[in-house]
Amino acid sequence: MTQVYLLVFGSFGAGIVLASVWRLTRGRASALPAGPASRLTLTAGLIVLLGDLATRAMAATPLMPFDVPSALSWWYLDYRFTVPVVAGVLAVTLLALPVHARRGRCTAELTRRSLVSFARPWWFVPLGALLALVVLVTIVAGAASQPDSSTGRYMSYEVDVGGYTMGTNIYGWFYSVPAIVSVGVLLVVATVGMSFVARPALAEDRQADIRVRTARTRNIVAATTGVLLLLLGDICGSLAGTASLRSTFATSEGPVSFWTTFSALGPALIAASTLCTALGVALWAAVTLSGVPGRRRAPVTVGS
Repeated sequence: MTQVYLLVFGSFGAGIVLASVWRLTRGRASALPAGPASRLTLTAGLIVLLGDLATRAMAATPLMPFDVPSALSWWYLDYRFTVPVVAGVLAVTLLALPVHARRGRCTAELTRRSLVSFARPWWFVPLGALLALVVLVTIVAGAASQPDSSTGRYMSYEVDVGGYTMGTNIYGWFYSVPAIVSVGVLLVVATVGMSFVARPALAEDRQADIRVRTARTRNIVAATTGVLLLLLGDICGSLAGTASLRSTFATSEGPVSFWTTFSALGPALIAASTLCTALGVALWAAVTLSGVPGRRRAPVTVGS
């Protein structure tokens, strides 16, 4: 039973540990000050983390001490790839709040700010690579999917071997199209959110305002990257299940076993799923912890 729990929740726990180490070593310096932004950041992170934990519980209903309604289980099976992205859209929306109005100033700011003014260019490299990988896997798996014989949904994968047919589910168009549309919405929300963070005029304490805006922009980019990692982890886990398809047929020469053409990728897909999920949870846990204000040293007054 312990091994089963580790298989289901191990990557989640590993991500929490990674984020905790980051918080203890470097994260305190980049924590948001107490206020609406920190509270919304904490709420946004908990939405995704608790949601991910709940979906893992849904995927392992035999381990739960209570019965899950069958209607909820079937709904989860149909939308398990889309739900985490939708939760990410809601959470990234919260990260863009509060939206500060432009403040009147006596002096004009000549430096033009854009939505990436408080970001580092390399922050977007992992995000772009993950997006390209998700789109590539979506196209390949979708093209390999076939309509299910009973529902007509493109979620079936069949292999015809000398007149024998074996089949299973695959991350086909039925699953991938809603997920990829949700990813598009996520990117739009993240772009608008970074614009909201960057555009208003700087406060009187410019350096403190720049630090806060940099932290909020980093959180939006990290959160979006984390959602893509969680989605890719789910996709790799699903494809690993498809790759594990085996079947044995009786022939005149005795039983013969068959497997998929990409069965050798099974272990690599499982490892990729575990790694992506752990990193995705770590990013979201780091975002959540950044909403916990760090302790700041109070100035010490020395009497003369």
